[in-house]
Amino acid sequence: MHELRIPSYQIHLGNNLDILKSIPDESIDSIVTDPPYEIAFMGKGWDNTGAAYNQELWAECLRVLKAGGHLIAFGATRTIHRTTCAIEDAGFEIRDMISWLYFSGFPKSLNIAKAIDSTLLNGGSHSTKLRKTELEYGTNSYQHKGRNNGILGDVVEYERKEIETQTEEAKEFEGWGTALKPAQEPAILARKPLAESSIARQVLKTKTGGLNIDACRFGYGDECWVGPDEKIRDPRRKDGSLSTGTGISVQLPEMTYCNSFAHHLGRWPANIYQCAKPSRAERDAGLEHLADKIKRSNMNSHNGTGERLDGNKTPEVKNFHPTVKPLKLMRWLCRLVTPKGGTVLDPFAGSGTTLAAAVLEGFDSIGCELTEDYIPIIEGRCSWAIEEYKRENAQLSFFDWLGEA
Repeated sequence: MHELRIPSYQIHLGNNLDILKSIPDESIDSIVTDPPYEIAFMGKGWDNTGAAYNQELWAECLRVLKAGGHLIAFGATRTIHRTTCAIEDAGFEIRDMISWLYFSGFPKSLNIAKAIDSTLLNGGSHSTKLRKTELEYGTNSYQHKGRNNGILGDVVEYERKEIETQTEEAKEFEGWGTALKPAQEPAILARKPLAESSIARQVLKTKTGGLNIDACRFGYGDECWVGPDEKIRDPRRKDGSLSTGTGISVQLPEMTYCNSFAHHLGRWPANIYQCAKPSRAERDAGLEHLADKIKRSNMNSHNGTGERLDGNKTPEVKNFHPTVKPLKLMRWLCRLVTPKGGTVLDPFAGSGTTLAAAVLEGFDSIGCELTEDYIPIIEGRCSWAIEEYKRENAQLSFFDWLGEA
């Protein structure tokens, strides 16, 4: 029986630019990262520093990456262009954009009719004035059941007042708002220029330069595929076999006739990927030993005791990072751009999703994180991922041994 190789992870606390400078040239196989979106998310200063636009940072990423190696970096729909320019100006080739679709975002839109009423009746449309208008003119009070701040699994009830339009000026703009519902987040796919004369020579030398298409195909029926759910043409002969072109016939299971041939592994991977945001169970896996904390994105909406200012109870969680990506998504991305046995780098580790995803796929990983509070979360999640990797692959190793025997 082959001895199972256990992937490793490293997490470095500190400024990512300083840490990157200590990593040897061309020692990294891929970079998969979720940098700040630079939109001051929830009013947080860490999301408004310009770090994602730092050309020097991306130049260091280029230096440590092997020739032909790929970089995947997320961004917000309205700011990713600046991140893209910084990546390109650092020397990367922009290859594509991948969109993560989730459909469960909350529209952060201002009701324009309500704002007009508030302006005309109470002298302004900022939050305090809007709330005053709601209290004065709100009708049809009802209990609304919904998710608390978008955290999956936390369903709460709260009172809300519907406001009837009060002024003629506002009635003209009933139904108008200022924003669409967010349902996707884009990621740039870039590549370090080849050092060899062709892709074939580059892959032979460094194993980097290509995309692992077959490992990332969308299986038939996979919820991550959002394209047409076409049926697959049955390519068999009348006797139920399929000619392989080598003189050997292969028996196939029952299939349905239509207009396209099937690849046995699924559809060619697209530059879109649909999956839900992570559940609390996924976010907290491996963190049983940590104390619960108030979720960081809620900290400016409670009174310091766990009670929200609106009277609802703020849920306490172990993984309090506000922008956790799903493991399924990050595993797919790591698998797409990392050769077997390769090392994945994440300069913005956050709560460690990329590092844990890389471990689950059998890759070594290196992360940089500036916030010390996140280090125990990263370590717990990666330790859990190592145990999951052992469990998932133990059975495979056993069957490999049976085959050899």
